[in-house]
Amino acid sequence: MQNTYGPTNNIPCEIGIYWAEYHNGQFGDRWVFGPSYRTEELDFRQDAKKLALNLLLEKSGCSLLELLSILQDIEGVARATYAEDALVNMDRVDFQEMMAVDGCFFLLVAFSILGVESLGIELKFSDNHPIFGIGCVRENMDMWLSSMFFVGNQLPFVVLKRLMNLRFFRELKMENKWKQPLELAKRAIYKLLMVTETDQEPVDLIHCLQSFLPGMKSGSHVAIPVISYNAGDEIEDIPSAKELVGLGITFEALEGEQGSGGVYYKRGFFNAVLSLPIFKVDRYTELVVECLRKYEIVQGARGIEPKSTSYLKFLSELIRTPQDVEVLYSRGVIEGRTEGLPAFLSNFHGMASCEHLHSVRRGIKEYPPPLWWKDKRLFSFISTISPILLLAVAFHANRLYNCWLL
Repeated sequence: MQNTYGPTNNIPCEIGIYWAEYHNGQFGDRWVFGPSYRTEELDFRQDAKKLALNLLLEKSGCSLLELLSILQDIEGVARATYAEDALVNMDRVDFQEMMAVDGCFFLLVAFSILGVESLGIELKFSDNHPIFGIGCVRENMDMWLSSMFFVGNQLPFVVLKRLMNLRFFRELKMENKWKQPLELAKRAIYKLLMVTETDQEPVDLIHCLQSFLPGMKSGSHVAIPVISYNAGDEIEDIPSAKELVGLGITFEALEGEQGSGGVYYKRGFFNAVLSLPIFKVDRYTELVVECLRKYEIVQGARGIEPKSTSYLKFLSELIRTPQDVEVLYSRGVIEGRTEGLPAFLSNFHGMASCEHLHSVRRGIKEYPPPLWWKDKRLFSFISTISPILLLAVAFHANRLYNCWLL
């Protein structure tokens, strides 16, 4: 099976952690997951995590010691997932307890976001519990998603996978009522929780998001022309969507998880078509995509080519005004909420681009072709068709002559 999570080169993705002295206090009011900066975590939050852990252990018929022994087997793998020097001050016991406490709490929040209440499953929290009370997770969705997708606040999937072997989570996953959500953030959480044994495993939640946001995979049915590209070449931004329509270029929306490799530009004799993966925008798209942008900046510093943000940078060149949004929305390339989309995409102007999209830009910049190119094509066409027409005329004349003789 194709690896849809790993980067295109051999440099592995790593989990960085949040350090207050390097991030200028940008952690804000987010909840902490993993070995990030924890000095100022409120007692209330620590108690809430422990309460969630105790509930899950009770519902799973498992003791804390048994759970820690299960995590012992994967401690080395989990530690290796983090960037170098991220865990230098954390011993084995502290690391295992942190993974148990934060991991179980993370999973409980994740299933709550997906709507565990709607399945009729009682969690034994009071209706007015400030975190898991009725509707509380939904009311604070911005804060939860900001915490879960924050770069430097990730938990290794290998830990979450082991914790999901607890009976409570196994029974949740076995529910046949789960449906894949349409919203981007919920879809990433769903894919993370529902990873099967046959799937390639992500490193963490934000890596999972990267795997299917337009940018990571190439469309299997799309033929991508290979155009030579020199990484040192400077390629200017392409015209906007409205300007391209004025030049005679039309747009086609591609269904499925195509990715930046699915962006396909085809130039015909009298027109050109630019095929683009559909970009669905919902209420929380900007929040989680901004996290992904920062993630790919961090990974890019390690030599990993940006994929998802390459496509968003490409869109930022196409969408500069509300009129550009209208063009792509009418063609089905943009779906959902469009308000403020040009301003949001402008954040990607300074991002690096992948090689394939550089090639697509080059082709677009060459349109419309010069008149000599069309004349050359026309001459070639006439040169090809003329012998065929002459043969046809000669054959027809020969038949008429034979008929006249008879």
